Amino acid sequence: MEITYCVSEEDHQQRAVDVLIRRTGMSRMLSKKVRLYGTLLCNGKPHRMIDPVQGGDVLIARYPSSNLEKPLIKHHEMIDILYQDDWLLVTAKPPGIVTHPSRKQDLNALTSLLSPDILHPINRLDRDTSGIVLIGLNGHTHHMISQQQTQKFYLAILHGRLPFNTGLINAPIRRDPSSLIRREIHPDGVQARTIWRTIDYNDQKDVSLVKFQLLTGRTHQLRLHSMACGCPIVGDTLYHRDRLPDELDLLAGRQMLHASQLCFQHPITGLPINVTAPVPPDMQTVLDYLDLKIV
Repeated sequence: MEITYCVSEEDHQQRAVDVLIRRTGMSRMLSKKVRLYGTLLCNGKPHRMIDPVQGGDVLIARYPSSNLEKPLIKHHEMIDILYQDDWLLVTAKPPGIVTHPSRKQDLNALTSLLSPDILHPINRLDRDTSGIVLIGLNGHTHHMISQQQTQKFYLAILHGRLPFNTGLINAPIRRDPSSLIRREIHPDGVQARTIWRTIDYNDQKDVSLVKFQLLTGRTHQLRLHSMACGCPIVGDTLYHRDRLPDELDLLAGRQMLHASQLCFQHPITGLPINVTAPVPPDMQTVLDYLDLKIV
């Protein structure tokens, strides 16, 4: 593992360790490991973590891969790997499994199926939501990506039709005081913002295919925002309990919500990464039944 940083004038005469932590997102734990087991170079020469640096210096912190405790990644027939390198992993989670185990014996979680070692999921999806999950292969990667603004896009099949082809939903969300699981839209909640774009509409069935972009990442945000607009997600039984499920809900068998696209900056190379995941077979079956097309 190697982290490179060119010292700015604002960092002049600061300790190398403080500069690396502040500018690269290096954790205190990782800085200690570099000091004990790795090397720090300044302009190609050995440098101590506590020594000051000058503007224009190039710092290279190296931590031997043998000591990085790189997790073993297993290939599983249920899980598609969309991107992988020494730092991170992007997978397509199928519906019906959780992202991360809530208890040690939960062996069917995404991270448990992928590795016997510790993984660091950066985003999490509900059990019945399919799509992209971004996973850090070490704590440094998790920390770095968690600090940036990623772009998250979802596809959803909704009952009804939103009032315009595009728009913004701005409705704060808080925990429902009567439930451990449910959330609710409430003026005292935390800001939650969603952009929508209608992709296709079936007027006979009164059902829409919508693309959402999350501007915030609140629990159950898309399910609540859809309900607030009078267009609940097909198959959602947690927030769509005031009516009996119709034929379409029964066909779906789960909420028709899919994390379809993720855009972020690679924490080490700085290069943009854009990953897409096709809808899973069960959702495609519902789209075909409704004659809805993804454009």
